[in-house]
Amino acid sequence: MSSNQLLSLAGELVKSINPSLLSSPPPSTELTGTDVCYLGPNGENDREHIVYCKDLPEGLRAMVGSWYLDPERHVVEYIAFVALSSLIIISLLPRLSRYPQSNATSLTPPTTIKVTTFIIYVCQLIYKLNGYPGKILFMAMPCNVLWTMWASLCFIPMTAQTMHIMYQLIVPYTSLAIVAVATPDTSDLTMFLEVPFFFAMHYLLILYPLCLMRTGHISVLPLPGSKDGLVVNFLKWWVLACAYFAFFYFGVAVPLCLRYGINLNYMLSPPPNPGDMVSGPNFRLQSTMCCAAAFFFVQFLANVAEIFSQSAVKKMKVP
Repeated sequence: MSSNQLLSLAGELVKSINPSLLSSPPPSTELTGTDVCYLGPNGENDREHIVYCKDLPEGLRAMVGSWYLDPERHVVEYIAFVALSSLIIISLLPRLSRYPQSNATSLTPPTTIKVTTFIIYVCQLIYKLNGYPGKILFMAMPCNVLWTMWASLCFIPMTAQTMHIMYQLIVPYTSLAIVAVATPDTSDLTMFLEVPFFFAMHYLLILYPLCLMRTGHISVLPLPGSKDGLVVNFLKWWVLACAYFAFFYFGVAVPLCLRYGINLNYMLSPPPNPGDMVSGPNFRLQSTMCCAAAFFFVQFLANVAEIFSQSAVKKMKVP
């Protein structure tokens, strides 16, 4: 069997995960009065089986998934991204500097962050569990994953090294909260105070790492005694952040999207964007490069800010 035949067979298997998806996303607003959002369970397109967009629960229409990308494209990108990111993670983790367990208490989030995180996380779960069917899956959105990371740091016992790794990943991932605030998509936020809650929780995600860096709880610079220089340390964490992100969203989020027919984190079709700059069969590659650039930029700013802060403190101590 040739490689093309294997790919075609794999594509058929992937499409069988959810035959009810359309070949392209439905319009975001009703155009005909009979706009279709899903085919029948087995791909039927007759009136008895199709799901009209007007019949969907409020908020779901904007998140409807589709076969915007061919199933074969899903197969290729799944294998490529999961394999590459797995290799990077396996290679880099043993090479990271060890955080001293004796300093573990400095990594424990302050009580104010613990209390706030508990409130935000519970409210988030309430919104997701009481929304349209499948809305709970949006706990896998980047900023909600960040909240899960913060909740884990606050309430789950873990080693100092694990906490250190999570903080180093949180810093570049904070760029996603900045993007969410700068270009908010609130189309599926329909419940009481859900929109103001959206902005509040994203601003907190930006403030948390700033506060902990400012108070010295965490540092993005090389650990004392580390053999890694500033540049090597920076690149290690940036590449690792990219790898974990790619592994999760291509390896976990995409299968969930296909299974439940929801465009989680825009992994099935691109978001609205100026001039449709991010579109076409390579839109996920474009999005991946944008995310990698955002991680780089925020991590770079964090490094520069901490270097200047340490320099200022040293100057103040000089008599």
